[in-house]
Formats: sequence, C-alpha cells, structure tokens
Amino acid sequence: MPHPKGAVGRLSWMQDDQEIKRLLLLTAARDRGSAEAFERLYRMCAPLLLGVAQRVVGRRELAEEVLHDGFAAIWRAAERFDPLTAQPVAWMVAIVRNRAIDVRASHDVSRVDSYHAAEDEPDGVLDRLFDWSPGEDDAEDRRRAAHWLRGCLGKLKAAERQALVLAFDHGLSHGDLAAHLQKPLGTVKTWVRRGMDNLRQCVEAHMGAAR
Repeated sequence: MPHPKGAVGRLSWMQDDQEIKRLLLLTAARDRGSAEAFERLYRMCAPLLLGVAQRVVGRRELAEEVLHDGFAAIWRAAERFDPLTAQPVAWMVAIVRNRAIDVRASHDVSRVDSYHAAEDEPDGVLDRLFDWSPGEDDAEDRRRAAHWLRGCLGKLKAAERQALVLAFDHGLSHGDLAAHLQKPLGTVKTWVRRGMDNLRQCVEAHMGAAR
C-alpha cells in the first residue's frame, strides 16, 4: 500500500533530522571524521540557513557573511549540542538568526555613524533631510523655507539636532536611537520631542515675520 504524500514528506524530514543530529555529534567529537562530517552538514543545511539569514538582513551579501559566521559558531558550539533536549535544525537556526540580528544591527549603526557630524554641518544634514529641488511654481517659497530650516536646525542643541537627523533621515525608532546613542530611552524621547517643538516654533516665527 503506497504511503500518502504527506507521510512520505514527514518520513523524509525525520530521516534528514536524524542525519543532521548524527553529523553534529560527529563534528563535536573532534576526531578524524569531524571535518568530513562538518562539510556534509554544511552542504545539507546551508541553503536553509542562508534563507533564514537573508530574511533577517535582507541582502544576499550580508546573508552570506552571516552564514559563514554562523557555521563557524556551530563548529565551536557543537560540543554543547544536547541531542536529548534540542532539535538539531532548530538549534542551528537559532545560532544563525542571532548572528543575523547582530550583523543587521552593526550594519545599521555603521550607516548612521556619519551623521554624528550633524552638529557641525547642519546645512549638509538638511540637504539629506529635505528635498530642496525647486519646482517651477514654488521655487521662491522653497528657497525661503530652506533658508529658515537651515537656520532653525543650526540653532538647536547638538543632542536634539542629532536625534532628529537620525530619527527622520535614517528612520530610527526611539529604541534604536537609545541603543545607538547609548542613552536612556526617556532622554532620547525628550530630545526628539524638544527638538521638534523648537524647530516648529522657530519656523513659525520666521513665517510670522515674513507676513
């Protein structure tokens, strides 16, 4: 009697799971067959783990970096794998996913490091924050607004200006800002709120004076 299709799939997966467990244990043994077992483990699991990494980091080249680091971590941690309490695939997925989260975080931080110069270069920051390209109908209004905003951003306290740039130009949340700036969450929220209030009041004052 033929097996139902779903039963065959489950049987195949169980066999793969047992084989992965066996290869992990051989890798952990650190004997003459460990390198060969690890190489086979890589061939079996790399496609799955690459997909896990890419879903987290979003980019193929970063996912490949995560995969490399993840398998290095798996090699180092193989001795700690407990076949009685852990599923082998889930155990490896957790290692790779955690590494992917770390890589994504460090990559995001490296992308915003350049904005620490905001306190010294408010004009350049505003060029990134706003689209100053004048349209045919409102070129003068845009030039005037650009002038006001440059002046107002330059008057903000350095911490407020940096928080606004990172939040609005890079899209960092309050929690991301707190982690990146290594400041309490409440402090960062205050900087963003005060910065927006001060910026709005400054621009409104310019608008009122221009009427």
